[in-house]
Amino acid sequence: MPKKVGKKPKESPSGRISGSRPSTPPIELPSTGYLVACDIPTKNFIQHLNDVRPREKRFIIKELDQTHLLVKHKARDEILIEVEKWQNSNVFSAVEQVGENLDMS
Repeated sequence: MPKKVGKKPKESPSGRISGSRPSTPPIELPSTGYLVACDIPTKNFIQHLNDVRPREKRFIIKELDQTHLLVKHKARDEILIEVEKWQNSNVFSAVEQVGENLDMS
């Protein structure tokens, strides 16, 4: 009785046989969000904003290093507004520092 002959699998340029799956574990897909690059004090402030929220409303996806965060897309505008308020609250003029009404003329 003749042997049954099937199609010969095609070989790809990389040497793999098409149709076969590699035995590597699934790759974790990157999250969508914004990359925030800032100085360390600003990053600490953003982390504080995140930490005071309930767990389900936190916006930091991942801490990448000392000056980079990956944050949720929806939180971008709120973070920008809060950081700007925080930075403006730390700006003082010389007159405010002295605490007196000085004649500057």
